[in-house]
Amino acid sequence: MSVEDGTDNAESAPELSRTEQYLQAFKLPAAPVRMSQLGARLNQPIIAVFESDSDVPVAWQLKRGSEVVETGVSQPFGLDPGSDVPVHIVRASPQTRANTQLYLDVAGVGKSRTFSVGDDIFHQLKYATLNYFYHNRAGTEILASYAGGEEWARPAGHANEIVTCFEGKDRNGVYWPGCDYSLDVTGGWYDAGDQSKYVVNSGISVWTLQNQYERGARGFEDGTVRIPENNNGINDLLDEARWNLDFMLSMQAPEGAHAPIVRGNYAGRLSSMKVEIADVSGMAHHKAGDARWPGFPVAPHENDIERVLHAPSVTATLNLAAVAAQCARIYQSIDPVYSDKCRVAATRAYAAAKRLPDVYAYNNFDGSGPYESIDARSDFYWAAAEIYLMTESEADKAELLARRSDLHMYPMPVWRDISWLDTQGLGTLALANFADDPTLKQESLAALQGLADAYLLEMNSQGYVIPFNRKEWQWGSIGALANRGMMLANVYDLTGDVQYRDGGYRLLEYIVGRNPRDVSYVSGIGEKSVEAVHHRFWAASISPEYPSPPPGAVSGGPNSSNAQGPVLQVIKSYCHVQTCFADHIDAYGMNEVAINWQAAVFWLATWADEVDRPEIKVAGLRAGLYSPEND
Repeated sequence: MSVEDGTDNAESAPELSRTEQYLQAFKLPAAPVRMSQLGARLNQPIIAVFESDSDVPVAWQLKRGSEVVETGVSQPFGLDPGSDVPVHIVRASPQTRANTQLYLDVAGVGKSRTFSVGDDIFHQLKYATLNYFYHNRAGTEILASYAGGEEWARPAGHANEIVTCFEGKDRNGVYWPGCDYSLDVTGGWYDAGDQSKYVVNSGISVWTLQNQYERGARGFEDGTVRIPENNNGINDLLDEARWNLDFMLSMQAPEGAHAPIVRGNYAGRLSSMKVEIADVSGMAHHKAGDARWPGFPVAPHENDIERVLHAPSVTATLNLAAVAAQCARIYQSIDPVYSDKCRVAATRAYAAAKRLPDVYAYNNFDGSGPYESIDARSDFYWAAAEIYLMTESEADKAELLARRSDLHMYPMPVWRDISWLDTQGLGTLALANFADDPTLKQESLAALQGLADAYLLEMNSQGYVIPFNRKEWQWGSIGALANRGMMLANVYDLTGDVQYRDGGYRLLEYIVGRNPRDVSYVSGIGEKSVEAVHHRFWAASISPEYPSPPPGAVSGGPNSSNAQGPVLQVIKSYCHVQTCFADHIDAYGMNEVAINWQAAVFWLATWADEVDRPEIKVAGLRAGLYSPEND
């Protein structure tokens, strides 16, 4: 997540002012009947929404050409709180046979886009969203054969990235003295619209990919995904996650290392920070990246801004502990040497976090996102859960239970969603699925189920039929939706109760089209998808020298509560909660990409593609770019 001042990038239409461009991007026409642009799964209801102030049901027909497949009447919902417009809901019956070229025709309103019904409607989505991570690899050449076309090929960005600690004054005038060592942090994923790399946010992203493998995801066997490692005998999903996990491991301070840190809570008084040199052995540095914001647009290999290593933080260290412990468990039978490496890193990191529990990160440096936090309780719990699952020792169980009792609230409250800032839910998900201790496993499942039940209650208050009723939507709202979908999906997998499955589907359908903006928030997916995400290389909307985003880039989505950036400042008086979105490259508060919500949408798409299916077709390389139709 980058936080930067709005620069004048608006060159695509010089006859329009910036304000006019932003309003034009905001006021795009919408289809009269809105639904998932990928269609519907077999045996799942077909749900659509249209705007109408009628208080009586409206007749509709489900048609294929001139053939009428089904008829019915809509359900008047009334005023939808997310769009501030009255809407009706169409619920067509589940289809039991695959079909194409279907559409809904609502009397006096209009038609939906044509759509399909089948078992494979999310197949392309899961591979496209995974391919995003290859596109954003640092330290390696991006090849057309894996990226999907020559327009996305590029030389390696930040190859041989050996960096040392930032030295100088931060934006508040506090002097940081630097350190006497360097780390080779080559590789990893660029985090978002910027080109820096962060251990916090890497953690939740790597964990989500590894979790999808660990839960038994199919279709990623070695040789099925377009990445260079697809012939090494290891699952391709693990290969992609490992690319960034290796970066996280490289960010751990060696034994005997001393570096500048600040201890204690300096929120609201950053200029009074007291920097000290301390033994940071085992701690993870918070981030590595640009010392100042790079230009726009710019490809990674064109970016010549000085790269620096920022001070360790307890949250980064706990992120490393959690995913390294998860890695140790996963790789134990796959690659024992790598498993041991992860085990050692996790153990060192957790011990270091306990030794320096109040070394926080703040928004005090230019050139990169802050990922700041002064509350590490959820991260301690998440890391303790993964450490316990790694060792299954009674001592680590006792540590886990102590960390659980320290949480702000347990179970996780409905108003706090999984994010890089709150990782509590990740620990509970892991325990509910993988704990051998039956009491701990059942307690964790009960916590998840209670939260999922609360989500489902929220669906009744939403005209667009989603279990998410926030009065304000924040930066990265699409990631919040997908993470709720992951929670619901896990409860379905563990209980078999279809109401949780249906809730997960509804969230994914919203992401790919059934929403007030009538847009798929994933580039290249659906008839009307985002095209101008905030990304320094995928910048065709402002410069013909750069490409458009490839299929699969997830936009951050509506943001009504955090009016950062020039676009949101212009449209905020015209929009309402879920409509506060514009598909413009300057809209970094709404239309930025980021690895954390990318990972969450990938997870949900993969689950939706395979759930309740007796077999999964192996797609990937043998099937064309993403789609399995010709397999």
